[in-house]
Amino acid sequence: MTKPNAGCPALTNENYEYHLSGDCKPYCTCAITGKPCLGRVISDPDDQSSQFFSRAKCSIDPDKAKTCPVYGCSSETLKAILRERLAMENEDRLNAIKA
Repeated sequence: MTKPNAGCPALTNENYEYHLSGDCKPYCTCAITGKPCLGRVISDPDDQSSQFFSRAKCSIDPDKAKTCPVYGCSSETLKAILRERLAMENEDRLNAIKA
């Protein structure tokens, strides 16, 4: 497992610091889906949890991340994907208004 961005330009809200375990959810998300990165792993490798507090941090497992279709794509490809997605969403909104 690695810390920083494992070769995916769609990885957003990267934060590899320790947090309370339940507070790790919004970190290392996909810009396209808005869901957690397929390679995201939440763990406590330094055993910072205590009897009272469960602590963890995000890391990216490159082997898991490679299962994502956009893993390793260029920034230009990602921008084109996001533009196309926004155009489709806007078209759907306009069609809903017309109906």
